Amino acid sequence: MQRTGEGTVAAETLLTSRLHPGSEQHAPWVWVNGDLVRSESLRMHYFTHALHYGSGVFEGIRCYETAAGPAVFRLRDHVDRLLASARVYGLSVGHSAADLCAATLETVRRNGIGNAYIRPLAFFGEGSIHLTPSGRCPTEVLIAVRPLGAYLGDEGVARGVRVVLSSWRKFDRSMLPPSVKGCGHYMNSILAAQEAAARGAAEAILLNADGTVAEATGENVFFATRGLLVTNGDSSNILPGITRDSVLTLAADLGIPAVVRPFGPEELFAADEVFLTGTAAEVTPVAALDDRPIACVESGVTARLQRAFFDCVRGRDPRHMRWLSHA
Repeated sequence: MQRTGEGTVAAETLLTSRLHPGSEQHAPWVWVNGDLVRSESLRMHYFTHALHYGSGVFEGIRCYETAAGPAVFRLRDHVDRLLASARVYGLSVGHSAADLCAATLETVRRNGIGNAYIRPLAFFGEGSIHLTPSGRCPTEVLIAVRPLGAYLGDEGVARGVRVVLSSWRKFDRSMLPPSVKGCGHYMNSILAAQEAAARGAAEAILLNADGTVAEATGENVFFATRGLLVTNGDSSNILPGITRDSVLTLAADLGIPAVVRPFGPEELFAADEVFLTGTAAEVTPVAALDDRPIACVESGVTARLQRAFFDCVRGRDPRHMRWLSHA
């Protein structure tokens, strides 16, 4: 990755305005390899390794407006996971967790966005087309932010979303490491999400090869039956979500009993409540699964956990202020 005016780079070696312009507005400042730069000054070489092979890792992090100003939710946990993912693929990030946390907060401040979605990304840059990039391509690191409201819509957060079971299966841990948030891993999710959209649904749940539930395209899956909260764990090929972990902690705070175990789709169909958790999706109820309605109870487990979660990220829960890093 290079910036315009940085050295002499032939115009034909860069991805330029000949590509289709984007339709969305993005924040003007991006942190790149240690410096904040204007987004319009960035250029990407068309032989960037990650562009061809998805050879990168990333995180999705939320920043929320609070009474004390913008605060990033569980920043250090996200950065630690980014660095762990990078180590698996041999990416040499070259920055400590403390450095990346400070860079994230500075990027939020510089862009002046209170409610933001933050995207740290580490990837193999321009170089060889070989499948051994760790010794052949540089590691590029960037942190970008953008405004983001309710990922699955305000109505979805309030009343629930329609979800389908995907015909695509989740990749097994013998194929790719599920605990790594790898760029290329999400091709699996893209197939399922596009299938769901074609069927008129907001989200899809992927099953494992053995027919048990894995996760949604970018969220973990919970259900409640007779007051018992259930979600699955590492053995189900999930990405152990940071929002998932937060919800399990909040359930303990509220005295809601919880168990982590594998389960099948038949338990979702029979459940009193089903909901999804993720940084983007936050805590979103499921109103229907494969056109079978599921109750969204105002005083139910989902609603209680959703209220507790939003109190937490907005700085209204003194028990979990340590989860907030103020920008």
